[in-house]
Amino acid sequence: MALSIQSTETIASILQKVRDHYGEHCLDNDRVSDCYTIIDEFHANIKEHVATKIDSCQWFLEVVCDDGKVKLEFEYAGPGFDPTQSNPPGEQPVEARPIGGLGLAIMSQLSDEMNYRYENGTNKLTVALDTTLPREDNPCL
Repeated sequence: MALSIQSTETIASILQKVRDHYGEHCLDNDRVSDCYTIIDEFHANIKEHVATKIDSCQWFLEVVCDDGKVKLEFEYAGPGFDPTQSNPPGEQPVEARPIGGLGLAIMSQLSDEMNYRYENGTNKLTVALDTTLPREDNPCL
C-alpha cells in the first residue's frame, strides 16, 4: 500500500506515517536513517519545484522492506524530470555555489541504486538501499 502525502505536510508527520506503517517490517540502523533523509530531500524538492506550480500537490510513497533491503517508490503527477540525470554540484566553495542541487546529490550518494521512469504523466522514482551493509563512506569517521 502506498502512503498518500500532501506537499503541505511537515516532514515530521511524513516520517511518522512511514514509521507507523512500515516500522515493524524494517530494521532500525544508520541505513534506515538514510531512507528518512532521502524521503526528506524528495519532499523538499516536491515542495520547491512541483507544488509551487500547481494548486494541489500530492505524491505517493511505497516502502518495500525485504531481507534488509529497502526500496522507496515515489510517484507524483507532473512534467517529466529525471533526477538521475542531474549534474552533481561542482567542487566550489559553499559561498560561490549556486543555491540548489544538493538534495539530489545527497539522495544519490545515500542510495545504492536510483531508477527513474515517466509513464502517462506520472514521475516514478525508485531508490534502493541495502540496510544490512554499512555506509560506504562516513565523513565523521
